[in-house]
Amino acid sequence: MILGKRCPAISIQTAFVAVGLLAASGLCSAAAPPDPLDWPNWRGPQQNRVSTEKGLIDTWNPEGGPGSHVLWKSAALGGRSTPIVLRGKLYTIVRDQKNSPTEGEKVVCADANTGKILWEHRFNVYLSEVPADRVGWSSCVGDPETGRIYAQGVCGYFCCLEGDSGKLVWDHSLHEELGLISTYGGRTNFPILFEDNLLISAVIVGWGDEPKWGNLARPAHRFMCFDKATGELRWLNGTNISPYDTTFSTPTVQPIGGQSQLVFSSGDGGVWSLQPRTGKVVWNFPFGRAGINVSPLVAPDGKVYTTQGVENTVGNTMGGVVALDGTMAGNLAGKELWRHFEVLGGTASPVMLDGRVYVLDDTARLFVFDAKTGNKIFSKKLDTTQRATPLVAEGKLYVLTGSKWFVLKPTASGVEVVSQFRMREEGFDASPIVSHGKIYVSASEHMYCLGRADAQPQADPLPPPPKEGSGGEQGIATVQIVPYDILLAPGDSHQFKVRLFNARGQAFLDAASPKWHFTVDGPGSISAEGKFSAPAENKHQCSVITCKVGEVTGTARVRIVPPLPWKFDFNDDSAVPLSWLGGRVRWEVREQNGEKYIAKKTILPTPKNPKNKLGTRSFIWMGPTHLANYTIQADVLLKEQEGKMADVGVIASGYQFTIRSLSQTLKLDSWTSNDYRSFAEAPFKPIHDTWYTLKLSVVPGEGQAAVRGKAWKRGEAEPSKWTLEMVDRAPNLRGTPAIFGNSPDAEIYLDNLLVTPN
Repeated sequence: MILGKRCPAISIQTAFVAVGLLAASGLCSAAAPPDPLDWPNWRGPQQNRVSTEKGLIDTWNPEGGPGSHVLWKSAALGGRSTPIVLRGKLYTIVRDQKNSPTEGEKVVCADANTGKILWEHRFNVYLSEVPADRVGWSSCVGDPETGRIYAQGVCGYFCCLEGDSGKLVWDHSLHEELGLISTYGGRTNFPILFEDNLLISAVIVGWGDEPKWGNLARPAHRFMCFDKATGELRWLNGTNISPYDTTFSTPTVQPIGGQSQLVFSSGDGGVWSLQPRTGKVVWNFPFGRAGINVSPLVAPDGKVYTTQGVENTVGNTMGGVVALDGTMAGNLAGKELWRHFEVLGGTASPVMLDGRVYVLDDTARLFVFDAKTGNKIFSKKLDTTQRATPLVAEGKLYVLTGSKWFVLKPTASGVEVVSQFRMREEGFDASPIVSHGKIYVSASEHMYCLGRADAQPQADPLPPPPKEGSGGEQGIATVQIVPYDILLAPGDSHQFKVRLFNARGQAFLDAASPKWHFTVDGPGSISAEGKFSAPAENKHQCSVITCKVGEVTGTARVRIVPPLPWKFDFNDDSAVPLSWLGGRVRWEVREQNGEKYIAKKTILPTPKNPKNKLGTRSFIWMGPTHLANYTIQADVLLKEQEGKMADVGVIASGYQFTIRSLSQTLKLDSWTSNDYRSFAEAPFKPIHDTWYTLKLSVVPGEGQAAVRGKAWKRGEAEPSKWTLEMVDRAPNLRGTPAIFGNSPDAEIYLDNLLVTPN
């Protein structure tokens, strides 16, 4: 991979030679026994922000020097990402080349004992409007089994790296491949590992507008489950259609009531549990009327504690804390164990210590509740803002507020302050962690490693995790075809695999080999062994593959996309091409004076929210992400509504050429909200109800890309000169052709789309 776009896909295109029941995928990193003192994800080895280590420092001086307990301090590692520590190395995500024309994002690996940077993996922020100061919103996840590192960037770039070297194993561009939405808010989810599964979530607008296609064209907060070794997509499932917002809630994966569950807060305002191996829903609890960012706390006994800072589903108050019984099933509305309203806990996640639940609201007020009864024990104002989640260690709470450090010790009536101080020139977004006797604190400008130079790590053994029951339900309940979603060229073939599970989401194991039967709904054919062959004709087509085992069926989805050139005039179409991600719900084919075109609608009402405008800003992703060195051209027309017009653009290789109606400019860029990143623009006053032709060409080179765009009225001669030109020295070298539209008030029309090799 060159400058962090993506590598030639070893991801969902890898062929397998046989269909059968699968064990864990083969791993090429060195396996090793997990170190109980490692901190492999931001929530720690127990997924609850609790450490069993002893002998930790209580206070420190960020200025450094003798007696400060600052072992090292690094400006290169500071930011909003909570670090992790695995096998003696620290990993985090930060901005790269801040406030420069080549700014991007990167995973950084450092020696955990010295802070010395060992390697970096850089990638661009592309086709996103996230502000630069929100880069590094997510955190890395380390695999104790293999030493590999997984990370997601703010724009949906998702990668697997070798922990020792930083070598890229596989990567995905999730917005281009599956329809992930990268919002201005920048909320980015954290990956999580479970066995050989790698799980990540986002609000997704995919392809397929009917039940047989999975109904994925409408937006929903959905989880994607990948094979952690190969990056193959195993399943994709989520919560309610048309969520309120994106979120960054990290799930907990733990057996509850003998069944493994993935518990998380959703963009639809609910708390949910899915089976981590299958994606099947176990239970849900409607909690708020907006997306919830907090990560639920799952206790060893299966009780679930969580908070939110949005409007409640009951009454008209804001915020709340709730305790749920995770052993239940179905809709848990009205079945909560206890609940308090008007606790605005919207960012920091709850923690537990000695039978008490500790909650920090968004104004840095600490609440203490009895975990069993829900009785409020104590509250105290610590600061003015709160984002970080506390660390529990040695019977104390290590708390970072917006600008303060606290160590708090529980008392019979509440807490006492062991130590505190205020940072002078930087604040805290990330949460503190501990590993091998050292506390790591990531502040806005520096990362600090804290401890005693001569200290020897000490820790109690980790408590045994809850166990998953065998159940006794050995019948087949889920048939899973892997990969679930794949893109092929005409004439290509792919060997699918089958995974079987019982009703509890456990792998189906039986001495007798199950019998299955494959069928295809759509073009192409499939063998009895599961090898699919795409037709040779150069058409944009889709198929559904079904595998039936007994009376249970599973499906997988195939897009068949021909090589360039492509031409779409829509005259023979009744709908937007099915293979386009995000197309059919937001755009429709219309006809005027015998000529067909597609129109982007302005409002997407839902039964839950008839005034909903989620989706006014959208992309249509058209094909494979490996395409490079091509030109895209289309005719566009902007309607006017109450003096307002929309924005519209065409996209090639991660760059967009856009008519910006509000600012009355033409703009050529990749990262729209970053004013330092390479871009070009010129004045342009669009006239409503007038057809224009937009043309964008990207020519990759050695360490750079030449990006050029031109616009003219349709019917007039094409200008000989490009309207805008730029050279990007941190280039996006490949990417799928796409359409951008932002139409909150007035509609967009598009016609005569042409994509050709240069």
